[in-house]
Amino acid sequence: MKRKNQVRGSEEPKLQYIGKSPEEKVLADIDLREAAFDRGEQKETGSASSKEDAPSNMLISGENRTALMELIRLKRSGKVVNRDGTHGVRLIYIDPPFSSNTTYKTKSNKKAYEDNLAGIDFIEFLRVRLILLRELLADNGSIYVHLDWKMSFHIKVIMDEVFGPENFLNDIIWHYGGRGAKAISGQFSRNHDVILLYRKDKHIFNKLYTIKEAGSGFQRDSDGRAFKTAPRGDYTDSSIKRLKAEGRIHTTKTGKTRIKYFLEESPDGVVDKRLVSDVWDDIPDGMHLGKSEKTGYPTQKPEALLKRIIETSTDPGDLVLDAFAGSGTTLVAAEKLGRQWIGIDSGEPAIETTRERLDRVGETERYEEDGKVPKRKYEKECGPYKLYKAHPE
Repeated sequence: MKRKNQVRGSEEPKLQYIGKSPEEKVLADIDLREAAFDRGEQKETGSASSKEDAPSNMLISGENRTALMELIRLKRSGKVVNRDGTHGVRLIYIDPPFSSNTTYKTKSNKKAYEDNLAGIDFIEFLRVRLILLRELLADNGSIYVHLDWKMSFHIKVIMDEVFGPENFLNDIIWHYGGRGAKAISGQFSRNHDVILLYRKDKHIFNKLYTIKEAGSGFQRDSDGRAFKTAPRGDYTDSSIKRLKAEGRIHTTKTGKTRIKYFLEESPDGVVDKRLVSDVWDDIPDGMHLGKSEKTGYPTQKPEALLKRIIETSTDPGDLVLDAFAGSGTTLVAAEKLGRQWIGIDSGEPAIETTRERLDRVGETERYEEDGKVPKRKYEKECGPYKLYKAHPE
């Protein structure tokens, strides 16, 4: 079937490899399996009702493929619902293994997980789960897939195949700063991850801004308004005329025309407010987390990263899912932002770490609307959730 926006005579590229399951078989397996959750081992937290078949907040211990198939069945029966009544998950974020051929351990030397899949084994492992995740998404849902240089290019082709190239939105560069240990002789140091962003069909996109002190690099006009300038660039004469009427043209002492960008004033001074782009260089990595946020779980991602993702692609009450929950950062951020959440992980240390973080979420720092994290506690207890056990494959 030809997709919209496809160039006539062109074919979408696909990865072909031995062992690639037909999509029809992946989907058929959903109906062949029996219920994947052990209802007898549900554990209630807070005021969760034992009568609920699918509570809004779920922590699932077990293999994510079987858990996802059960969640798809629950979606089909109308039990995976956002607060506005739409069926399916509004946002999926996954931080899967990176094909690093490494066994990761916690700070207490427990094995957290093994990242030992490579080549076509890794590609097919993730492809099957991406197909299931697509089925679980709401029609206006978004999915973020967090990878690095090793497999991001391969998975980009797979995601074009699974979601359609017309539903690709961004490859976000998370640049987390220079670290000498990663510098390798003969090449540039590797200091960024790639986050692929796709949608199901339509999607929510809330524009976010970074806000920081403007420093001394600004001027004031005759009305006292603080501004910075940028070169004229390719603005036409008619555009310049319009901007001049809006008071947004600055003429330098040498007669050059520059464009004014007005800055906002705050009680603490002038601030520079900028629209968040696809290069995120303002969020440090897990090595620079504060003491109150560090868990000792390897490859932990910062709350600031998930906060940005969740605020961009969901509204309050929407349902967020992380199928490789790890240290639980996605669930903690969703909880603090007033979203519903589902987390899945097969590792006991991951489930333990996540539950500990949720239990003490009130002791963590709260979020400010402008993106800053103040030195004040969140203070609220975690809402009710249930712990499920997924059957092994």
